[in-house]
Amino acid sequence: MKKIIGLLLFMTVLMLTACGQTETNTKDAKEEEKVVESTPVVTEVVAAVDERLMEPEAGTVCEYCQMTVYDATHELGVFTAQGIKSDGTNTFFDDVGCMLNQERIDGVEMEKFVRDYTTKDWLTLEDAIIVKADIKTPMNYGYVFFKEQNNADEFMKENAGSALTEVAAIDVVSHERHLMKMEKMKNAEGSEQMHDMPDAEASEQK
Repeated sequence: MKKIIGLLLFMTVLMLTACGQTETNTKDAKEEEKVVESTPVVTEVVAAVDERLMEPEAGTVCEYCQMTVYDATHELGVFTAQGIKSDGTNTFFDDVGCMLNQERIDGVEMEKFVRDYTTKDWLTLEDAIIVKADIKTPMNYGYVFFKEQNNADEFMKENAGSALTEVAAIDVVSHERHLMKMEKMKNAEGSEQMHDMPDAEASEQK
C-alpha cells in the first residue's frame, strides 16, 4: 500500500513539474514574441538628391549653346548639367560652363546639378568635388565631378595633369568664352549690316 501511495505521489510531482515547465516555456515564447514585435525593422532608404530632378529626353538641346544634351546612357552624358529655375522649371546643358553662362545671361541664379563621374548620379554643384582634366567633354571645358574623394583621387592618378579645382575657376573660364561669343556675334551682325548696305554707303562705313 505504501508503495502505491509513494508511486502516486511521484507521478503527481512529475505532472506538476511538467506543467510548470510548459507554462514557463509558453511564457518565454510569448515574451520573445513581444520583443520581436516591438523591435523596429530597420530598412536602408537612399533618398535622391532632389526629387525634382529629371532626365533629358531625346532631342533635348542645351539652353545656352543649342547643342545636343546627352542622357546618362551616352558616353558624354556624364557631363550633362541640370538647372532648376526659381519657377521650378528644369533646364539642361551639355556642359557645365554653359549652365553658368545661362545664369549670366538671365541675371538669376539656378539650383545647379552635375553628374557624379563614377555613378552618373546627380549631385549639387556646390557639393561636388571638381577635377580639371585633359579629357573630351561636349564643349571641351574638361571638368568632371565626384561625390567621393577616393573616386576623385583614383581618377587623378589615372589622368596625368588633372587637378582639383573650384566652381569659381569654371566661372572665370566660362565668362571668358561668353565674352568671346558675344564679340563674334557682334562682329557677325556688323558684317551682315554692311553686306545689306548699298555699295556707296558701305564704302563710307569702312
